[in-house]
Amino acid sequence: MNSTIRVGSADELGVSPEDARLFFEAHWKRRIALAIEPFYQWQFKAAPENKGRDHCCVAVDPDGSLLGIMGLNDRPFWLNGKLRAGAELTTWVVDEKARGRGVGKSIMAFLQARYEVLAGMGITDAALPIYLSNGFEFLPSIPRFVRVFDAEAIAPYAKIEKIGEGLIDQYKDTARFPYKVRQEPFSVLAAHINGFERSFNFFSRDAAHLEWRYGHHPVFSYQGFFVQGGGKGAVVILRADTVGEMKIIHVVDFLGDGADFPAAVTFIDDYCRDNNVSVSDFYCVSQTVSRHFRGAGWFSILEDSFFQFIHLFHPPEMRSPPTTSLVVWARDEMQGLRDMENLYIAKGDMDLDRPTADTYEKYRENDMRNEGEGF
Repeated sequence: MNSTIRVGSADELGVSPEDARLFFEAHWKRRIALAIEPFYQWQFKAAPENKGRDHCCVAVDPDGSLLGIMGLNDRPFWLNGKLRAGAELTTWVVDEKARGRGVGKSIMAFLQARYEVLAGMGITDAALPIYLSNGFEFLPSIPRFVRVFDAEAIAPYAKIEKIGEGLIDQYKDTARFPYKVRQEPFSVLAAHINGFERSFNFFSRDAAHLEWRYGHHPVFSYQGFFVQGGGKGAVVILRADTVGEMKIIHVVDFLGDGADFPAAVTFIDDYCRDNNVSVSDFYCVSQTVSRHFRGAGWFSILEDSFFQFIHLFHPPEMRSPPTTSLVVWARDEMQGLRDMENLYIAKGDMDLDRPTADTYEKYRENDMRNEGEGF
């Protein structure tokens, strides 16, 4: 570690949220919501485990100038049935002028000393060697699944070969499973997730976190449902979106009793059809969960080369592949963390569902949150 560089949380080293957000603004290649003061405050200081303090990891020169920042939230992680001190890593930026001084290595050493489990998405080529050399597991592409209800509406935003067109029609009517559903507050939904920490490895979804993340999001609105199909029940959290004439449902969280997963997928189908939704998507690492989506006619972005769908929505942008990457690390029990059957990471984790700066400003200027634009 470079002894001339001080590393710690922004709160500990006296780096203000204003200085941190301006650093993101100056050094991130695109306009980013983290550079907007109210969003930065919600993202980092309002997160429940941060307790009003800015826990982003910063590196500063002896004169106090900011050299790099790792945006993060403290968030406990269930690993092999035990609750560990974890952190969600969001956005990592280092001043180009400071590169070569060991800033990245110093930040990583601090993080691995303070936390037991770390996870981050959207890894840049510049950052990847640091993660790999420090024992992180790298997943180049997070599995993503897409269900098409209106092929015509999504055509401008997708690449669909002939076989894909045929399968969209073929998958219109898949097996149905009976269910009961009720919409519930996020704090109540958190109670339904309790008890599954021995079935999955995942970031804690306690009441305080779900209320902050979904109930008090400054831009997006979410709906949470409890679905039962014969087991203990599954939690489904959805967000509505629109791009042009295309109506989208993002499945942001989907967790609970595996016996209820087929019923919960049937519920998502019914919800989308009842609301004239064009397409639905779902990011999920856990194969234990995602296999139920595959069986219900959802395309796999990674496996079905004949169907590709935009990754970014505002503005629309296609990537190849149209998903993002993941790194995970545990001080102990890395073997358990590498279990992709039961590692549950979805769109609600690590800021994967963050609005763009343009989206944030669009809704806040009108003093409103995104209510799904009418559906």
